[in-house]
Amino acid sequence: MQRYFQISVHALIITAFLALALTGRLDTPSIVVFTLVVAWNIYRTLKDLPPPITSTGAFTLSLIYVGVFVADMLIVSRSFIPATIHLVLFLELVKLCQQKSDKDYFYLIILAFLKILAASSLTIDMSFVATLILFLVALVSTLMSFDMYRSEKKAAVTDRDATVPLGSMSVWATLWILVMGVALFFMIPRVGTGYFSRATTPSLLLSGFTENVQLGQIGQVKLSSAVVMRARRISGTPYAAFRWRGISLDSFDGKAWYKTDRSRSSIPRSPGGQYTIRPAESPDQQVRYEVLLEPLATTALFGPHRIRVIRGNLGAVETDNDDGVFTRFPALRRIQYEVAATIPSRTPGQNLKSPIVEHIPNDIQIRYQRLPENTDPRIKTLARDITANATSVLEKAAMVETYLKRNYRYTLELKWVPGDQPIATFLFNARTGHCEYFASSMAILLRAAGVPTRLVNGFLTGEYNPIGDDYIIRQSDAHSWVEVYVPDRGWLEFDPTPPDPTERDTGLMAHLSHYVDAAEFYWNSYILIYDSSLQMQLFRSAQDQAQSVQARFRNESDEWMARSQIFADRVAGRIQRLFDKTWFWVVVVILTLLIVGVRHRKFVRTQFLIWRLRKGTGAVNDEVVERMFYRAVRLVERNCKSRRSAETWREWILRLPDPVRRAKLGRALEVFERSKYGRMPVSGSDFTLLEETIREMKA
Repeated sequence: MQRYFQISVHALIITAFLALALTGRLDTPSIVVFTLVVAWNIYRTLKDLPPPITSTGAFTLSLIYVGVFVADMLIVSRSFIPATIHLVLFLELVKLCQQKSDKDYFYLIILAFLKILAASSLTIDMSFVATLILFLVALVSTLMSFDMYRSEKKAAVTDRDATVPLGSMSVWATLWILVMGVALFFMIPRVGTGYFSRATTPSLLLSGFTENVQLGQIGQVKLSSAVVMRARRISGTPYAAFRWRGISLDSFDGKAWYKTDRSRSSIPRSPGGQYTIRPAESPDQQVRYEVLLEPLATTALFGPHRIRVIRGNLGAVETDNDDGVFTRFPALRRIQYEVAATIPSRTPGQNLKSPIVEHIPNDIQIRYQRLPENTDPRIKTLARDITANATSVLEKAAMVETYLKRNYRYTLELKWVPGDQPIATFLFNARTGHCEYFASSMAILLRAAGVPTRLVNGFLTGEYNPIGDDYIIRQSDAHSWVEVYVPDRGWLEFDPTPPDPTERDTGLMAHLSHYVDAAEFYWNSYILIYDSSLQMQLFRSAQDQAQSVQARFRNESDEWMARSQIFADRVAGRIQRLFDKTWFWVVVVILTLLIVGVRHRKFVRTQFLIWRLRKGTGAVNDEVVERMFYRAVRLVERNCKSRRSAETWREWILRLPDPVRRAKLGRALEVFERSKYGRMPVSGSDFTLLEETIREMKA
């Protein structure tokens, strides 16, 4: 048992250290030194080697490390938390290498627990779950074997007898702990947002999503593959949302886009945590998505175009005059919210050409048709040439969009210098670029043609994960496109950027990453940011599911009963019609006679032989004699006592009180015995005798 306990202690220490190392906050020298010392100590334990450090030496080393701890905190690590972690690791290594008492083993268990506690404060990654489960198994095994080890002197137990049951019991105990812990986690009322939800992670998107964006910043964002958000469709048409709208910009100075109107209005929150931005627009497609947004260096909330409703624990929500939706303060943690939006159709039942005179409001023209002061005159000429045959705003936008897609090439590697006129350089010289140059060029060309436009920065749809049924949106999906003001329709999306020729990886590693990402999505959605609002949402969902199952069961039961009743009525009607047919009853009578004849075929055959004997055409056999003798006996038994089980026929006949009956049955018995046991055949006179006996018994 001592060997099993020592192995359990080492497993506990290793799992706690693994959880700490996977946080990424532990320096490489500490990982290497601790790993080597623990491996050496495991070897010593298996070989039963003496400890290299005495208790006095361990105490002396601990006193010396006090000075090392101060130097580590002030000079090496320059932080209290890393220095404290180094102190815990040092004390654990010293305890491992010295002669240990029961108290020292207890200290080792406490130090391992401190390591797992430190790991929980340094990471919110899903890898912590796996190491925590392993730690729980080792902890249960260590505590149980520790108690058995201390009582080993009272009852001798061999390692072989205890290892398998103890290991199995440790695993089962850990599973029960996890099950009960998960149940309590989801059932206990949430009184706050929890520790994990307050844990901060480095913010992403340092550029490209502010109110002043230099041309080319989105291209820099696209170079990273870091996950920005995940989205799962709740309702609506699949693949209806191709872009996630973030921030829109209305003014361009030739090198940068910015907002001229930075005012925002606060959106009131309903008791259910819902923020209503605008009422529903029935002619367009309605979609609902659940979004898990990583901590970003922007207050923008992303969703499909024309967000109507946002629901979630978001604090204060604001909107600007360009249909953007924002939180009041930057989020330091992941945000989960549900967004309902409309996807406007570009041509709902009408052609691009419009015979109606279009009117654009003055305030829209002033704000969204402004061109830079030093605009290259070639841009106006190109805009006039592209839209020469257009008769409506919608047709002009479609023509410019098609022109850019067909005549320019997409790339993230800009091998040309933008200069003082980056849009002109892109249109007339380079003819290659990324989405910002395509979107900016379309916006400026349409403004030169008298069409109001604004630039929008956001994200493409992202990578669909079939395992988690969600979309993975990365920084590389950052995108710019154009919104065009169409009279009587409002702002519509246009995207002049050609498809990216770079294909996504679809191999084995991509499929494996889908499983990992799906697990991370559930971990982030239901563990890290699990709060009172999400708890109530889960309870409501469970209640709705239960009611749905109950209603479905009730509907199916009613439908089954209705079908059964219809089937029964149909069968009853057919049976009734069948009863009215004469041929049916003829068939019933014939079948009845056949069944009776088959069941009593011996009786029928005997009666047929008797009938033939009476006609003088048949021969007497044993069946006929037996049948007629028993018939005579039954007639006598009506008025006399029946034969007892131990009594022969002859003894019974001799007991009959009537001498006539005795004589008649005696002669019949002789015929019966001769037929059954004799060698001489029965004659016709014997048959006549039996018939006369039957008639006299009847009389």
